[in-house]
Amino acid sequence: MTPEEEIVELRKQVKELTEMVAYLTKKLYGQKSEQTDPNQLSLLEDNDGVFSSPEQTGQQSEVTDANQVPAKKKCKKTRRETVSRHLAVKETIISLPKQQCPQGHQLKVVGKKFVREELRFIPAKLYREEFYTRTYKCETCEQADGMAHLIQAQPPVALIPHSLASASLVAEVIHKKFELATPLYRQLNDWQQLGIKLSEATLANWVIKASEQVEAVYDALKQTLSKQPYLQGDETPFQVLHEPGKPAKSKSYMWVARTVMKCP
Repeated sequence: MTPEEEIVELRKQVKELTEMVAYLTKKLYGQKSEQTDPNQLSLLEDNDGVFSSPEQTGQQSEVTDANQVPAKKKCKKTRRETVSRHLAVKETIISLPKQQCPQGHQLKVVGKKFVREELRFIPAKLYREEFYTRTYKCETCEQADGMAHLIQAQPPVALIPHSLASASLVAEVIHKKFELATPLYRQLNDWQQLGIKLSEATLANWVIKASEQVEAVYDALKQTLSKQPYLQGDETPFQVLHEPGKPAKSKSYMWVARTVMKCP
């Protein structure tokens, strides 16, 4: 090879390498939607599509192609609560205060009955509490009339019937929403990390049901505040969906009132 031919060959290699570097730089730092110029990479014509095919990054915009297989629709998520099986379980058995039948005879334990379970909350910890009622029978009455006399203890009334919510759990949800200004949808990840997967609708229902439980306290506070000679207040405008008698875009208000703080 003559020196002139060698120079021509080297220049050709330099041009090819320059094109390769420019293409890879554009591929790495340029927009993913940019198309490759077919005349740009003459040295990559037989590369089996390694550099000419679009890189699959998972972030490309959707392409409307008649031959493209449509993506599968995601299944709708249910709103049913799912409790982690790794949560600690505390078993609480409710016994009779006096283990005697109505006739005064001594009762004998014969079993227990599952009533419900609640999620109890303590700071940074969530555990399940399963309630059982102890079952008793009176052997003296059974010997007297030949019939089984079974008696069960009465469990405490649930805060919300047929729900996993306990007073401590709902109190923490309300505390985060109204005192820490954490919306319900932003609480979902926190509760999931503690072991329970909830929906925003479930949390909202808990807040509504709990407010109904303390309605008498609210009325008493309102009457007391209305008797004060001077009050401090604040209003927050917001929109309510499906509010009776109002269009969707109309403003509603939340009011907060308190007595004047006394200086020490």
